Amino acid sequence: MRRRGKSSSLVLALASLLLVLVVFAAACGEGEKGTTSSGATTTGAGPETTAGPTTSGPAPSGEPIKVGAALPLTGAYAADGEHMEMGLKMAVADLNAAGGLLGRPVKLVTFDIEELLPETVAASKDYLIDKEKVDVVIEGYGGYGPDFEAYGANSDVPFIHGSGSVRAAEMVRNDPEKYGNMFQVFSIEADYGKRAWEGMIQFQDKYVYPNNKIAILHGDLEWDLNYTAAVAAEAEKAGWQVVINETFPYGTTDWGSILTKIRAEKPAAIVCSVLSVADISSFVKQFMENPTPSLLDISYMVVFRETQEAVGDALIGVMGYVTSYVRPGPEHDEWKARFEKMFGMPVPLTTPPSTYDSVMIWAEAVKAVGDPTKYADICSYIRTHKYNGLLGVYDFNNPEQTVRSGPDFPIGYAQYKGNGELAFFGTDEFVLPPYIDPPWPEK
Repeated sequence: MRRRGKSSSLVLALASLLLVLVVFAAACGEGEKGTTSSGATTTGAGPETTAGPTTSGPAPSGEPIKVGAALPLTGAYAADGEHMEMGLKMAVADLNAAGGLLGRPVKLVTFDIEELLPETVAASKDYLIDKEKVDVVIEGYGGYGPDFEAYGANSDVPFIHGSGSVRAAEMVRNDPEKYGNMFQVFSIEADYGKRAWEGMIQFQDKYVYPNNKIAILHGDLEWDLNYTAAVAAEAEKAGWQVVINETFPYGTTDWGSILTKIRAEKPAAIVCSVLSVADISSFVKQFMENPTPSLLDISYMVVFRETQEAVGDALIGVMGYVTSYVRPGPEHDEWKARFEKMFGMPVPLTTPPSTYDSVMIWAEAVKAVGDPTKYADICSYIRTHKYNGLLGVYDFNNPEQTVRSGPDFPIGYAQYKGNGELAFFGTDEFVLPPYIDPPWPEK
């Protein structure tokens, strides 16, 4: 028997629906979009005419196959949520332009999980799975716990997410029967922390660091805590001293007390992780009013255009990791060109490639299985078949069903150069930040 939620019974469709093809809106290349009072949205399934794939197929017909997405479209994480939605919209457009999935149109249904509160995440499951009867749920990140329970423990619909969470990895490993429908398209937080530490010490062959002190600052989101904990662990293993290790709430815009501590210690490195453009921009601007001679890592908020515009040239020299670097190549360049045509902007180095890949990973499994409602078979296919996507090779054939970083799936690290441009560690030359004045002595 087909199951939607593990706590709800099967609801059979009473009649087939005729699909009304719609013209995608020029701003996003998508179809009609309706917003409910609950924060849910639906996006039409018609083909995108100006930014479609290089191949096309006959117009899809029949009842739409629904892709559900729980996204933070308003609130502190909205910049991320908007980028997540871009990748989803493009994936749906590409599938429909190529003839749909199994000949049927694909329809995107979103739900705004706002500030990632447990009750909002639970409501998203009620709406997407129980009401809308979606056949997959895609998520960038959505609560680091409540979402895993809602879509893992309480549903057998495939759940593909980009939380990069050790908690999610352990849940799948420890109870695959309960959470076996969960797949994680990013490596866990510690891998990003290790990459950040490599960025922090990359100048040691050329410059004399003023000291071996590091300041660790983090928001109260689980990702921030685990990411910075990994940086701190790497620093301590290298003999560095963590002189500040402070948690702050999201919504912080007055950094006076923290900056007083930083200016007293003058650490050689500072890591500040908070997934909010407003929060991190205010921190950087206030730090730059009287900067210490410290390398500054602001996690992946450095790649956000919104952060770059808010901070301006003061951001030059600031560093951070990159979750979604699409490496150059004919197919990738063509995809990036279509993305820019569709959304009127270059591909952000954030979440659009990962949410796009997530849809395509699921779609390949549906094609192989031949039925979008055979959830166990679809999950088995995803688990046992690698997928070569925009960001690298996705391999979920491990006890955590989590992508692992490595040569086939690298984690990027970048430094802001100004004018919206980034230098990439291992490819481009990083420079000592200009705000470190006078510069550190050269060796």
